[in-house]
Amino acid sequence: MVQGRGMKSFIVSVLMFSSLALAQDPTSYLAQFDAKVYSLKTKGVKDFVVDIESSKLTKQMNDQMIFGKVDNVTFRLFWTANPERLAIDVLGLPEGFREIKEELKLSMISQLENLLPLPTVQKFNGYKFSAGAKPKEFVAKDTSGIAAIPSFVVRFDDQDRMVEVEGEKPVGTLVIQPSYSKESFSDGKWVLKKQVTKVSENGQSVTTKKDMEYGTSQGIGVLTEVTVTTEQKAENKNAKSLNLQETIEFKNYKINTGEGMKYFLGEQAKPAP
Repeated sequence: MVQGRGMKSFIVSVLMFSSLALAQDPTSYLAQFDAKVYSLKTKGVKDFVVDIESSKLTKQMNDQMIFGKVDNVTFRLFWTANPERLAIDVLGLPEGFREIKEELKLSMISQLENLLPLPTVQKFNGYKFSAGAKPKEFVAKDTSGIAAIPSFVVRFDDQDRMVEVEGEKPVGTLVIQPSYSKESFSDGKWVLKKQVTKVSENGQSVTTKKDMEYGTSQGIGVLTEVTVTTEQKAENKNAKSLNLQETIEFKNYKINTGEGMKYFLGEQAKPAP
């Protein structure tokens, strides 16, 4: 009996030590967090196509009249997992204007993070993580010496959800506050529903709020809409703010149908110009 109790105590001690070691290892903790966040990748999607539309962008095109009257500008995104490839086509514009179309594609790059979020450690590529001053707080320090933001503090709550990323800038402040919840389609994983980014520098502040809406396509939970609200103002009591809003829709998903792979195989088959 004494040996049995001794063995139990030993096992408990080992488990406690393992848990403590894991808690003190930022990379392992961040990897566990990423594994709990819902995304098309963690859902097992290997291939998809989606159309991305912004009514604001279409209006801007018509206001500038570069292409004449435009009914609807659509970005069609193609993605495959193995090998991982991504491409964007611009639909709804006349032939030619290649340089302008490439610039428009770049404007959509920011939406990729909403569709295919990078693992946390990859977001801080070039930074080294260490434990922070408080529990569930980690510090990421630039190892190159040339980053605009030398270090970040990443904070989590008691449910292991990321709640704040604070950039420690030489001048001004940067704070990112994501909000996660569990949805019926997410298999118990956290879904990013909102994100608020506050930047302050040289007497000016910009607050950007992103609200995400989700639906289902082919039985899989997908992002359907992102509403971005931006408030810019000078940091004094009498300053008037400039407010902008844009709604971006994600529609016509084709998931695991091979359409993404067909697109890339077709691109490879095209003769060189």
